[in-house]
Amino acid sequence: MNPLLDVFVGSYGEKNEETIHWLSFDPLIGKLAKVAAFEGIDNPSFVEINTDKSCLYAISEVKQGEVVCYGIDPLNNQLTEWNRHPTHGGPCYIEVNGDHVFVSNYTGGNLVVYRTNENGKIEEETDCIHFSTESRLHTIRRLPKSNYYVATDLGQHKLYFLHFNQETGKLQRRFEVETPYPSGPRHIDFHPEIELFYVVNEFDSTILAYAYDLEKELVQLQQRVSTLSSDAKQENYGAEVQCNGEFLYVSNRGHDSITTYEIINNGLLNKLSVSRLGSKWPRHFQSKIPGDKYVIVANEHSNELIVMEKTIQDGWVNSNQRYAVPRPVCVKLM
Repeated sequence: MNPLLDVFVGSYGEKNEETIHWLSFDPLIGKLAKVAAFEGIDNPSFVEINTDKSCLYAISEVKQGEVVCYGIDPLNNQLTEWNRHPTHGGPCYIEVNGDHVFVSNYTGGNLVVYRTNENGKIEEETDCIHFSTESRLHTIRRLPKSNYYVATDLGQHKLYFLHFNQETGKLQRRFEVETPYPSGPRHIDFHPEIELFYVVNEFDSTILAYAYDLEKELVQLQQRVSTLSSDAKQENYGAEVQCNGEFLYVSNRGHDSITTYEIINNGLLNKLSVSRLGSKWPRHFQSKIPGDKYVIVANEHSNELIVMEKTIQDGWVNSNQRYAVPRPVCVKLM
C-alpha cells in the first residue's frame, strides 16, 4: 500500500481567495495532488500543526495580524475555523509546543504566547513581550528538550534567548547574542543529536552555526559559511534552513537555488552543491519527507510548488513535478 502524505500550504492572497491548500504527496513518485482548498484568511504566510494532528494554526500576515486556529477533519478533508486571536503586529512565524502556541511579529517587534485546551483550540493569550521599535522578530523556536526559546531579530541582527514557564505561560528574557553585521537572522533549525543550531541570514546569504550550553547560558559561534556558489552575482536573500543531522539545506531567493551541506565533525558544514531550481523565489521548502528522496519547494514569484529529486552527487534536480498555487510561501507535512 502506498501511504500518501498530507501537505498544507500557506500562500499570499485575500480572504475571498483560496489561500490555504491541502494536498497529498506520493513519496514514491514525488507527485502532488489536490485534496481541498480554503478561503477566509488573508495572507496565511506560515502554518503549523500540533503534535496530535488535530489542529492547524495559521497566521494572517497583515498590519493588525491574527492567529487562526482550525480543527482538522481527515475523514472529510475539511478545516473548520475554531477561533482567531490578535497578534499585536504583523506576524510571520508560529511555533507550537504542547499546550502553548508562540507567534513572532515582524512588524510590531514582539512575541506573543497563547494557551490551548486539550483539543488544541486556542483559549487565551498568556504573554506579549515587546522589543525595540526597530526590531523585526522573524522566528521563535524552542531549543530541543528544554524550556528555552530563541527568537531572531532581523532588524537588530540579534538572537534573543528566553526561558518559558509552562505553568504561567510567561516568557522571561535571559540573554542575547549579536549576529555578524549585516546578517539579518531569519530562520533557525537544530541538529537532532548535538547542542548546535543553524541560522540562515537574509541580508548576507550566510549560515551561522552556534554551539550552546543552556546550563551556563552560553552560546558560541562555530562557523559562518556562504549559501551561494563563488561565481554567484545575483542579488540574493537567504530564506529557509532545514537540518536532518546528516545534511543541511538552505533556500536562496534571487539566486533561486537550494544549497546542500554535508554535516561533518562536531556539526560543522561542508558545502556539497548549489542546485538551481528553474523557478523563482523559493521562500520555503519541505525536506523532512520520509525516504529522503524529494524536497517540495514553494516558489512565491513563479506561483508554483516544484518537487526536486535528490541526485547521487547529493544535489537536487527538478523532477518536472509541478503544482500551481498562487504565491505559495509555506509548506508543512502533517
